Amino acid sequence: MRRNRRVALALAAAAARAIRPTPRAPRPPRPRPRPRAAPRAAGAEKPNLAAADVRGRLEAMSRRFDRDATDLLKTWLPEDVDARAVGRSLRFYLRIVAVSFLVRWFVAEPRYIESSSMAPTFLPGDQIAVEKVSTLARLPAPGEVVLFRPPRSALDAERQAELDRAARRGAPPPRDRTQQRRRDVFVKRVVAGPGDVVEVRDRVVYVNGAAAAGAAAATAPAYTLEPRRVPPGSLFVLGDNRNRSFDSHVWGALPRENVVGHVILRYWPPGRFGLVEH
Repeated sequence: MRRNRRVALALAAAAARAIRPTPRAPRPPRPRPRPRAAPRAAGAEKPNLAAADVRGRLEAMSRRFDRDATDLLKTWLPEDVDARAVGRSLRFYLRIVAVSFLVRWFVAEPRYIESSSMAPTFLPGDQIAVEKVSTLARLPAPGEVVLFRPPRSALDAERQAELDRAARRGAPPPRDRTQQRRRDVFVKRVVAGPGDVVEVRDRVVYVNGAAAAGAAAATAPAYTLEPRRVPPGSLFVLGDNRNRSFDSHVWGALPRENVVGHVILRYWPPGRFGLVEH
């Protein structure tokens, strides 16, 4: 009897263990709520994280430059010279050089006059300053002197003139330098803008039927030009020395995208220093 009771108890314990639920995995701790930032007052500026990050990187670069320059200068300078002070001076002058290059490529550009096509305004040897910012937002106005890259029509006309000269002399055709001349720049005066009608007759330049402004100060043209309308987004440019200028009366209108900037100053020689009149 007792044996049967022990067997029954053992079976009951085994059944209880079989139906016991599987223990659950421990729950991960709940993240603590982050404290809410105080509401920003009306009109307060949002912090510029991008600017702060850039500023931090620049400061780190400056510190690394000072450290590296100091270590390098210690091996070259005498012991009585403060290498750290020399490194800071070097960084200052490098900044000046960098700003000069930025100004040179994006704001203003010096140029050297090589021909007499703009005489008497510019003579060979004159040095000029070209402003390159304003022409990004507006089309140069008639009367302004512009610096520009030659359009394709000018390069083709120049190449054809070379071939004609060689043919008249009975010489072989010269080497084609069109690709190299794409980097050249011209300086001319704007005479007319988009939609204007330009004509040259009786040694006078006419724009929309009236004599072009400033025409009396320039050399009178010895050629004639039938009326032609300036296409949209283009300019009609002429040299002040009308009869010795390779300009729009030869190769046509100048597209706006070829304009580099407009000439604002003649700074050399000192005796001809002054702003360029429009």
